[in-house]
Amino acid sequence: MISLFAAASGPHISLKAERLFDVGPVTITNAYIYGVMVAIATMLIARWVANRISVQPSKGPVQLAELLLEFIITLISGPLGSRKKAIKYAPIFGTFFIFIVLSNLSGLLPLVGSGIAVGETPVFRPLTADLNGTIALSIVAIIAVQYLSIKESGIKGHLKHYFTDKPLNPVNMFVGLFEMLGEITRIASLSLRLFLNTAVGEILVSVAVFIGSYGSSFTLLPIVAFEILVAFIQAYVFTTLCATYLGLATHHSHEDPDASEDMAKKSAHPSPAQLNPSGA
Repeated sequence: MISLFAAASGPHISLKAERLFDVGPVTITNAYIYGVMVAIATMLIARWVANRISVQPSKGPVQLAELLLEFIITLISGPLGSRKKAIKYAPIFGTFFIFIVLSNLSGLLPLVGSGIAVGETPVFRPLTADLNGTIALSIVAIIAVQYLSIKESGIKGHLKHYFTDKPLNPVNMFVGLFEMLGEITRIASLSLRLFLNTAVGEILVSVAVFIGSYGSSFTLLPIVAFEILVAFIQAYVFTTLCATYLGLATHHSHEDPDASEDMAKKSAHPSPAQLNPSGA
């Protein structure tokens, strides 16, 4: 992200990913290349950490990874309703969190932007600074939420989330269709929020680098610090929202029918102790 799109005559600002080459009918952009690299880096780091985690307390990078995992579990425990579910789904939501953080933070490296360029076109651009990239990420997240909801509640339970237990009721049918349409708006909301915050940060850093080339480079430090903060905030918000969507879709499955039936029977046929709790 440092010196991104900064040309000799001024900062070259682009709100969209730029074409590098074509593979048949597919256009390969700088954001696509960078996204693949970050995805590979995420997998390699996860594999390296997994091979070094043990029952005994660890130190160094492994300890930081364990603290990050605990943070993610705590983060999604509230929306999902229990720590047990948070542990179960931590690998999925943790992947979103880590990928977004790495994509944003590694954009601060000098090689990203004009550090490596073909003409005036940077070879690397953060995937989260490309609207197509954030839309793809949001679609994957919503599909994952739908899949996990069906896996958790079953097809019937998942549809009940939209249409209640009386889907043929015209009002319930209308509300259910409206709720399903809401899934599309969630994709738009997630993708636009992530894209706009990252793209604006790219522009600020680019302008600060250009200004710093004519004066003090310290003008860049506050913006870089702000970008680091935004990188974590955006990953936090994206992950929390996805966990919240899953929690809302599966909240009815948390109810225990057997427990409810037992409670109903106890209420209908109270025991002597319940009728006379004082023992008198």
